[in-house]
Amino acid sequence: MAAGLPTTVLTVADVRRAELNALFSPHGLTLIEVPADDPIPGSYWGDEEAGLIDDRLYLRADTPIHSVLHEGGHWLCAQARGRRHLHTDAASDDAEENAVCYLQILLADRITGFGRRRAWADMDAWGYSFRLGSAQAWFEQDADDALAWLQTHAAHLLDGTSPPT
Repeated sequence: MAAGLPTTVLTVADVRRAELNALFSPHGLTLIEVPADDPIPGSYWGDEEAGLIDDRLYLRADTPIHSVLHEGGHWLCAQARGRRHLHTDAASDDAEENAVCYLQILLADRITGFGRRRAWADMDAWGYSFRLGSAQAWFEQDADDALAWLQTHAAHLLDGTSPPT
């Protein structure tokens, strides 16, 4: 692990659940908590990663916040092509995947005790891979295409300021 990165990532157990609900429930996405040690339905990567099925986002207390924001971001962005039949794999292309990563960083600022700096660190610690070597460098120097995708395909999520509405 690189110097300065957290040894663990923040999880659902570390934040206010109401803040996670407030991000997604107004848009129609329901967060469903899975009991500890039960498999998470709709999880692409398995283990503690969040899962997505239709309009339900599954998580456990040990699910990383960055994973919740990422899968929730997929659901929010899927409005551009329809949310019906989302199950496990969001089936996004590279451009949308980058936009979802960008959106999850914006959403991180809406979670008390998380924020974009911690999101960048957690994404790096978890193994996200960016051309410039870190999530922060990518976001600050190489993500114009991701923001442009959001502005074109999911402008309803942006109000021109950060964090998104």
